[in-house]
Amino acid sequence: MTTVFVDPADPVFAGHYPGFPIMPGLFVLDHVRAALTGYRVTALDRARFLRPVFPGDTLTVDAVLTAEEDHVLCTAKVSTGAGPVAEFKLRLVAS
Repeated sequence: MTTVFVDPADPVFAGHYPGFPIMPGLFVLDHVRAALTGYRVTALDRARFLRPVFPGDTLTVDAVLTAEEDHVLCTAKVSTGAGPVAEFKLRLVAS
């Protein structure tokens, strides 16, 4: 499990819905990718966004890795204090 503070000063919030800043989904996915040290993402099989991530939130990334024949399957759930925000299924290889 990894936690990440969503910095309100991050420049991404300046242009992503002015007046109602939310973190783009790609940045949520990138925090999952960063938590998977030692692996490289080869495929995104599923992405489900459940609620927005706001400046000042703290993301909790919980990933479960399962060895498959030629890759590692990752099921990741991302949440904040308000509840789940995203779910991902990724295929990985060791980097």
